Amino acid sequence: MTSEIAVMNQRAVAMAADSAVTLIGGGTVVVRNEQRKLFNLMPGQPVGLMFFGVADIMGHPWDQLIGHYQKAAKPGHLPHVRDYAAGFTAMLDHLEEFFPRDRQKDEYKRLLASVFRYVLQFAHYLRQSGEAQGLGDVATLEQAIALVWRDYQFLGDGTPRPDLGCFPEGFGQKVRQEHGGLIEELIGYGFATYGLSQQAQKQLHDIAVFCVVKDLFLEDVTGLVFAGFGAEDRYPVVVTWYLSAIVLGIAKRTEASHDGIDSETKSKIRIFADSEVTTAFIRGIDFNLERQVYGGFGVMMQALVDQVVDEFPAEATARESVRTRFQGEVVPRYLNIFQRMIAEYQQKTFINPVLRVLEIATRSELGDTARELVSLNVFKKRIMAQRETVGGAIDVAVISRDDGFQWWPKGS
Repeated sequence: MTSEIAVMNQRAVAMAADSAVTLIGGGTVVVRNEQRKLFNLMPGQPVGLMFFGVADIMGHPWDQLIGHYQKAAKPGHLPHVRDYAAGFTAMLDHLEEFFPRDRQKDEYKRLLASVFRYVLQFAHYLRQSGEAQGLGDVATLEQAIALVWRDYQFLGDGTPRPDLGCFPEGFGQKVRQEHGGLIEELIGYGFATYGLSQQAQKQLHDIAVFCVVKDLFLEDVTGLVFAGFGAEDRYPVVVTWYLSAIVLGIAKRTEASHDGIDSETKSKIRIFADSEVTTAFIRGIDFNLERQVYGGFGVMMQALVDQVVDEFPAEATARESVRTRFQGEVVPRYLNIFQRMIAEYQQKTFINPVLRVLEIATRSELGDTARELVSLNVFKKRIMAQRETVGGAIDVAVISRDDGFQWWPKGS
């Protein structure tokens, strides 16, 4: 795990990252506080790069790939930070010097195994949460498969989920042809004992292709954070990419977010990875506590409807009609109003005051702020006697158009 922050205003952007990395092997989990995660993408150019999540790809640490980019790509001064991000990630395609073709089958196997683990964990969640109430184990698993299958094909609003732009047309069919035997093997290994229906098995075969080509990352991923200035970027920009695997020579990847400063938005904070204390500090409430509050409030309101309706001196049909309307329409509407009220209070009381201060912060103040925000997460792990998956030295860089990429404090 890791904790990373980007803090920016119109003058500069500060990036901060801890140095803890979690290593897993042979059933043993070890945390080392010696992993550098923040780099100057190209010496002499005002662009930084941080990574979080998976610390390597096919056994190669990201610092090695950054070094290769610096020696081989030599991109010069590109117009936008987005161009640096797209160029760095595209460099990974067909890079057999690092990713030999004879090892890429294992890379696809790792990707698919990660997704199938997610499916099994999702089925367990459906069982534990009560959302699969009345269903047996097999039916619950088939429900989980069907829901994941649907998520790969459709966005939350029901529109089709697009294929990733990094893959050429027809790439999914190529995956199915090249790795058909491996797909059968992993489905058999993970699901044979359940006696799934033919429809569920077909959906698993589809998922084995969708997990490569669709713009959805249910597997273990690396986040790459690019920040700074392109030649034509007037104010600092932060661009985040997700990348997970090399499949048939191409890196599965997508741009996940783009944050910029302009004349209207004069300061921003971007939080990455295991930074829940920073989030709580800025928003005024722990994310998990907030979820518990909203979830518990919703359950109580639904229960209140049940209790009131059951007291109605009316026929069962009339009571059920009222129950359905209130639980399906009225309660969700008031829950949304309640959440908007809380969100407006958070914005006014916690978020806006911080952003207003950052608008006028100097470069040194941005660097200090980024460091302290990461330190909050380190402190929590230590004081609560948790496994210190966030910790070690905190690297900080401040990037401005005039002075470029500088470690902070200077000389560190």
